[in-house]
Amino acid sequence: MSKMKKIISIFLILFTTICFSQNQVLNLLKTAESEFKLDGILSESELKNAFPIEIIYEHTPGYNTAPSYKTTGYVNYSEEFVYIAFKAYRDEVTASILSRDNFSLFSEDYVNIHIDTYGDARNNLGFSANIYGSQNDGVRVESSGFGSQSSGWSLDPNFNWESLGRLTDFGYEVEVIIPFTAIPFPNGKDQKWKLKVSTGYRDEVKQGSTARVYSSKLDNDSSCKLCQIDHTIVMNDISYQKKLDFLPYVSSNLSGEREKFYDRVNYAKPEVNYGIGVNLEINKNISLEATLNPDFSQVEADVTKIDINSPTAINYPERRPFFTRGIDVMDYTMDVYYSRSINNPSFASKVLNQGRKSRIYMLTAIDQDSPYLVPTQFESFSGVGGRSFNNVLRYQNILNPNIQIGALATNRSYEGDAYGNLLGLDALFKISGGWKFELEYFKNSNKEPVSDWIDSDKKFGDYTVNLDGESFSGNALFSEFRRDTQNWRSFLRYTGISPTFRADNGFIVQNDLKKYEIWHGYYKYPDKKYLKNYRVSARYDREYSYSNKLKRSAFEAYFTVLTILNTDIFYNYEFAFYDSHLASEFENFTSHYVRISSKPFNFMNIQGGFGTGNEIAYREEIPELGERFSFNTSVEITLNDNLRIKPSINFSRLKKLDSNEYFFDGYIARLDIRYQFTSSLDFRVISEYNEFSDQFFTQPLISWRPNPDTIFYFGGNQNLVDEFIDYNSPNYRVNKSQLFLKFQYLIKS
Repeated sequence: MSKMKKIISIFLILFTTICFSQNQVLNLLKTAESEFKLDGILSESELKNAFPIEIIYEHTPGYNTAPSYKTTGYVNYSEEFVYIAFKAYRDEVTASILSRDNFSLFSEDYVNIHIDTYGDARNNLGFSANIYGSQNDGVRVESSGFGSQSSGWSLDPNFNWESLGRLTDFGYEVEVIIPFTAIPFPNGKDQKWKLKVSTGYRDEVKQGSTARVYSSKLDNDSSCKLCQIDHTIVMNDISYQKKLDFLPYVSSNLSGEREKFYDRVNYAKPEVNYGIGVNLEINKNISLEATLNPDFSQVEADVTKIDINSPTAINYPERRPFFTRGIDVMDYTMDVYYSRSINNPSFASKVLNQGRKSRIYMLTAIDQDSPYLVPTQFESFSGVGGRSFNNVLRYQNILNPNIQIGALATNRSYEGDAYGNLLGLDALFKISGGWKFELEYFKNSNKEPVSDWIDSDKKFGDYTVNLDGESFSGNALFSEFRRDTQNWRSFLRYTGISPTFRADNGFIVQNDLKKYEIWHGYYKYPDKKYLKNYRVSARYDREYSYSNKLKRSAFEAYFTVLTILNTDIFYNYEFAFYDSHLASEFENFTSHYVRISSKPFNFMNIQGGFGTGNEIAYREEIPELGERFSFNTSVEITLNDNLRIKPSINFSRLKKLDSNEYFFDGYIARLDIRYQFTSSLDFRVISEYNEFSDQFFTQPLISWRPNPDTIFYFGGNQNLVDEFIDYNSPNYRVNKSQLFLKFQYLIKS
């Protein structure tokens, strides 16, 4: 063998000898559909041909230790669905009726299913349920994060599946039926899927810690987290029908407002909207989706973020079903794609092709009110423009579970010959020894509209922030080496964004930077009475402008500990050697932040945090350094199986160093009350007071959602202020009022 062939062989071995879990192949025996009944009871006929899977590896708070309680999963299938059931042996069961995709499910007793239908670690499909049939589902991709919140899971996708359970004398049982029409998998009547089952519960044996127990062993030395599935299920001669779904809707909106205190609320003529969506499966891998005059409005207010000292725009999560289906293929570290940049489309279409080795995501939309974002070195400027035509094309090739490469092309065309184009390449390599390498590169070409959407006299480089028809191009690069082992985790990261880089279909809020980061952490799992696990880590980052002028240099230390009552304590210390904003420069200042979450009782979850130290007042004409204090807390209380309340408060202030005056000082208080009649029917009232804007709103809402697509909403918004044009009221009175109704029904054919 020649020297070159040896080198190539070694290279291929590095990418194909990653430590995989021991795989057990389960050749399932097809059972007649008539033998299954979804009633929460595991019958003899349902378990006759089922294979048991023991859930025996505790991943947290232990590390591959034996769990305190026994849980067994059972897998079976019929011609049209896969059946997975659970028997959980518990001393006590905590569960309540919840709306779909409510995170509170994961703080109670639940079961979980992880499926890799393609077997190539492109993603894991996840299905979680409790004894009342309350559900969460989502998609997990390989995560580039290292924090406890960076698991790679997204609950945005919604699949149409069924679940139900019951309490028993030994604990509880749960049944799950996942139709073959509900999830993507390769074409063909004979299927091989990787499957992992798990459970979560409050472990009184371990002082109230929330235990997570799986059927597969956890290997923190492996760079492929999605590969760690110990079982493969084989199902032959299945049947599935090509879908042709119609999704018509009708909605009505009645809005009114008053400008003066003594005026009545003047209501405009009710608006009635209607539209339809169509989803066609050409085969199991290719689907076409289109929507005419879609209603992409949200019916539940986002939790308001404090942005009074943010120099850049703030983004919010996507909640609109049309955009969330297949969204895992658009997972980028850099925010070059942001679906909420398509704000008010009159028409949108999408093609999703998921083959055995590749994926294609193609989106087209005509947006009537297009958000426009101009990033600069220190701050961003935003406005809402007119009509635009949007195209997104994403291709990803999965060579094997350890190598993924992809490309992206986006285009936004505005009236008046203006446009924003973007092209990019990306790659992910998982190497033996826990190493990963990730790369993203993008190049843009833009011509601004001539418009008054943004009003600013500032500049970036030789160009103006104002939209005056300028043309320019730029580029952006992200690269990262990282390594995971059982106890040590590290990364080296570089981000470079040129001064003229822009992503019109994304959410890039800063450019003109070269950022270097190094992070190193130590993880330990003692699993003792008062010390379950802990992490100590440190980070150093150094940031320059594209002209190599130093912008920032800082060191951060982190400490995280998990102790009794599922109490997680996180501490962050930051020392900034140098920082700058606009023309102001600052040296040698510190800040501290502490976050605590706990579940002291079965019915209560508490979260909170506070921060102190120095912070830059970014929105001052001449930025200054101030003394910061912030505090936030939320308490979720489950009063019974149906009713829960969640009050929260978020306080922040920044005091001037040389006086008792404040750059800002205020809070946002919120109260969320929900009564869940069933897992599909609920009534909620959200109210919020914002001291920064001195406004109060309340939002009652009745919601019925028997499946992910069929929905009925009836509710309203009431916004109240105490300052009017002609009078300052001693009490808050309604200045804006809205009532809305929406009915959307899934028609299957």
